[in-house]
Amino acid sequence: MLKMLNKWSGEVGQTQRSKGLYFILERFHLNHRVAFSHSISDEIKELESQLFEMGAKCTLLTVSPENLEQRISSRNPREWEGKTLKEMKLACELLLEQQQAYRRQAGNSIIPTIEINTDNKDWESYAKQIFLFNELVL
Repeated sequence: MLKMLNKWSGEVGQTQRSKGLYFILERFHLNHRVAFSHSISDEIKELESQLFEMGAKCTLLTVSPENLEQRISSRNPREWEGKTLKEMKLACELLLEQQQAYRRQAGNSIIPTIEINTDNKDWESYAKQIFLFNELVL
């Protein structure tokens, strides 16, 4: 579908990436890279190549280790009612491991990636950073 939309935008004269197709897929290719990190297939590489040709870029949102507990529990407070400190520690460790896996795979990918730390919850600033990053022609 993205390839069809991208082709259509070119056909109607939108030749500059900044004026062409703009799409957001949450961690799309990174999810596949992390899930299949033991054997990155030719299919994943081809998918990345096609995304790259369409001008795809990746934004990885992260949290600092010192803010993990607060951020995890704020996502769904009811879920954490009655949970032990050990359970919270395990959740924090898992999130740190996942962030590292995403960082590694972003580094191995051909898709340009920006990492934004979201500790300050300054969502407007992050949106601007993402927009400016996507406006850059690499």
